[in-house]
Amino acid sequence: MGYVKNIGKNKFKLIADLGYRGNRRIRKTKNVEAKNEKEAMRLLILFEEEMKQNKDVYFSDIDSITLNNLYPRWKENYAKQHYSARSFHDNCTHLEKRILPIFGDMKLKDIKRVDVVFFVGDLQKKKRRLDEQEGELAPSTVHNIYKAFASIMNVAVQWNLIEESPCKNVKLPKLKYEEGTAYNAEQVKLLFERLNNRETAEKRLLVELAVVSAARQGELVALEEKHLNTENNTLLIEQALVNLTGEGIIVKETKGKRKRVVTIPSNIMNDLVTLAAVKKYQLDEAGDEREWEEHFFLFSNEFGKPYRPDSISQWWDRFMKRNPDLPRIRFHDLRHTSATLLIHAGEHPKVIQSRLGHSNITTTMNTYGHLLQETDQRASSHFDKLFGGKE
Repeated sequence: MGYVKNIGKNKFKLIADLGYRGNRRIRKTKNVEAKNEKEAMRLLILFEEEMKQNKDVYFSDIDSITLNNLYPRWKENYAKQHYSARSFHDNCTHLEKRILPIFGDMKLKDIKRVDVVFFVGDLQKKKRRLDEQEGELAPSTVHNIYKAFASIMNVAVQWNLIEESPCKNVKLPKLKYEEGTAYNAEQVKLLFERLNNRETAEKRLLVELAVVSAARQGELVALEEKHLNTENNTLLIEQALVNLTGEGIIVKETKGKRKRVVTIPSNIMNDLVTLAAVKKYQLDEAGDEREWEEHFFLFSNEFGKPYRPDSISQWWDRFMKRNPDLPRIRFHDLRHTSATLLIHAGEHPKVIQSRLGHSNITTTMNTYGHLLQETDQRASSHFDKLFGGKE
């Protein structure tokens, strides 16, 4: 039961007793003014009732909390503070469309590891796609759905709502690292030649920058003049543009919130500086019609509105059709092309990891390990000259 404490003339501290969470007693306090202790006790009763009824402040009955009860609290008090806009959107989507329809009405304490194991297994069966297309969910999609489930259950543990997450030690399908298709040096030269002869200078620069920087297309269209360092020919890649359903284009941090600095050829830097000057003139001309006034995007229209990341892929598809003698690849494969060219040039894997913005060398090795092995074998063959024809 709660109690009141006199802390001064006509001033009291209310100590509301809200029961136990696990082995820990939960109390809330509030300072009030009252004529006497009797009035303070009346205010205490009202305060305790308010705390128990206000679900934004406190879960009154821990044992009866369901996943549906927890979800809005997780969303507002955890996810918004810990995830980027894109990750927040994706995790909420997975929970709302995949997890809550199955587990939403279950009490947290009743969700067991075996339930999660069967759920993950069911995701890997056929006809589990929400877009009604044929085929199975990609292993990466299963991983992302599981991560959303694990996130909310881990928060339940942190908030002492349950003792252990049922998502712990659940076996997931093996991820398949996409190697992608890449151009060799001769094909890149042909690509640059076609761009120079048949496309605008801006589109040519965009593709050249994609090859030399290995930046993702969302990172490319998010580049601003402030990211150019002309003294040492480097780019700061710290943000990306994403298109969120219902919100449109937004600026977010790069994948994994990892900033990186990438050195580029001086001629590309000079072209970027020239582009920035052109954009500045266009924005001055736009006047009150300017959009995105808080940003100065390099790849944008005359009003400062940045190009949508998906519009780059759409243009690239049209460019590929107009040049059928070029091997057909995706715009994203220019990133693979950049890594492949560096590997064949003998660059160190850690340098490649840094330029790609991979969180760890394992991702780089899993994606490009076969190329690194081929390069290592070629390097080893140089020592054959030292031993003549010996076997």
